[in-house]
Amino acid sequence: MKILGLYNNECALPLFDYLESKGHEVVRVSEKITADYCRANCFDLAVSYTYKYILSAEILDVLNNNAVNLHNSYLPFNRGASPNLWSLADATVRGVTLHYMDADLDKGFIIAQRIVAEGDGETLKSSYDNLDKNAKELFIEAFSYYEFWNDMKKKAIGAGTYHSVSDTKVLTDVIDSYSMTIDDFLKKIKNNRPL
Repeated sequence: MKILGLYNNECALPLFDYLESKGHEVVRVSEKITADYCRANCFDLAVSYTYKYILSAEILDVLNNNAVNLHNSYLPFNRGASPNLWSLADATVRGVTLHYMDADLDKGFIIAQRIVAEGDGETLKSSYDNLDKNAKELFIEAFSYYEFWNDMKKKAIGAGTYHSVSDTKVLTDVIDSYSMTIDDFLKKIKNNRPL
């Protein structure tokens, strides 16, 4: 398959290395793409992980709606920006989700999910790394069933939560370093967050 690999964080690169090791051609892109670009390249599948740009309905249509996103939250909770921080701040279920992309942000059909427990004494960085590790493992497990993805897909149940980049400022403002423990992070946001 010819796969479009969309990313903005180098943590996504091992995922694309894995796909290449399975004999697939992966075109890695971190810039904003257009429908014309996708049309010219005839991709069989698009895989987005850490990609910061929203794909338009036109782009998704050109990709034959065969575009998936790996999101570091247990959807429908913590759609949008900084899902790791919001799962901690709001005490929502933490996890990772592989889902089809559609015109609504992080609302496409779910292919696979995994709950990820928080470890004792974790820092913000180790918490993110734990989600990242689980996201890649989830994708690799699910990819072995690629031909069945359409049969596996399901809608998320419930409204869940959504947070924009501007919403997230209230959390990022208290972070001195990502080596901060989760406990310290929660104490700081409790003292600085509006009621």
